[in-house]
Amino acid sequence: MISRRLTKIQKNEILEAYQAGENTNRLAEKYRCSSNTINRTVKTLLSDNEYKLLKKERLKSNNKNSNH
Repeated sequence: MISRRLTKIQKNEILEAYQAGENTNRLAEKYRCSSNTINRTVKTLLSDNEYKLLKKERLKSNNKNSNH
């Protein structure tokens, strides 16, 4: 994978999409980076509490979706 920097605009787009529930792997494909980069980017843009709350909500949402 080619290492390149994400722009501020891309980082904000990633954050918005992630908050809306977009899949981390799909975001990584779209922005041609790793899923770790997506997670690191989101974590950097949020406070610790916001990040933990968001991860908790996503987990809850994923569990609901996998039960149906």
